[in-house]
Amino acid sequence: MKNDMRITYPLWQMGVIVIAMLLTWLVGLSSVFTVGDRSFEVNVQGEWGVIWGVALLVFVFYLVLFTWNVVKHNKRMPNHKINVFSWKPQEYMEDDELFQEVTKRATKKVYTYFVWSIPLFAGLSLGLQVGTIGVVMVLLLLSMGQYLIYYTEVRKYTGVDE
Repeated sequence: MKNDMRITYPLWQMGVIVIAMLLTWLVGLSSVFTVGDRSFEVNVQGEWGVIWGVALLVFVFYLVLFTWNVVKHNKRMPNHKINVFSWKPQEYMEDDELFQEVTKRATKKVYTYFVWSIPLFAGLSLGLQVGTIGVVMVLLLLSMGQYLIYYTEVRKYTGVDE
């Protein structure tokens, strides 16, 4: 189980969400938005250009590392290959009845999380007027919460800590 990337896949997703949050934050700090004529400008000169360059290099390095790990997993576990272009989430482990039950429980918890968090977020964002970047950041945080819930639930049953 320790070598099954399907268990750690949510961690990889959370990692890319953190990088996406960094890039979103940089857009918010170095950009100009105008709502009337819908213009969008990102300033990547000077120090912002260096920060953007580093952030994009981290993103590319992360994608290369992720791809390398998927290829390594697929060679090591040919019966449990990961297809990153599939519509079905890769975390679903439905190999046997135990994994079907674990996936079902984790999915139910994530569903409950979204049933409560999305309306709450919608109400707060309307009341607080968080702006475009704020909305994107909160949506990314909600997505990270989804993967954290799923990972902690699956981890209880897979014995990864042992």
